[in-house]
Amino acid sequence: MTENENYDYEPAVCAHCGGIGCLYCNRTGMVLVAAPKRQCSYCEGVGCIYCGFTGWAAPKGKYD
Repeated sequence: MTENENYDYEPAVCAHCGGIGCLYCNRTGMVLVAAPKRQCSYCEGVGCIYCGFTGWAAPKGKYD
């Protein structure tokens, strides 16, 4: 993602913890992902380094 890309974000349940809360979702159980939300194509929603272990494509970064 570059500086010029603007996304609308929507909430999604963190796939890593199933909504319970973990390090990857800042203990909220939810993450913001680019709309429309879609599962990560690399891990099919399980969680990997490409999706920040959230299971979702294009999660909002901590400093975005």
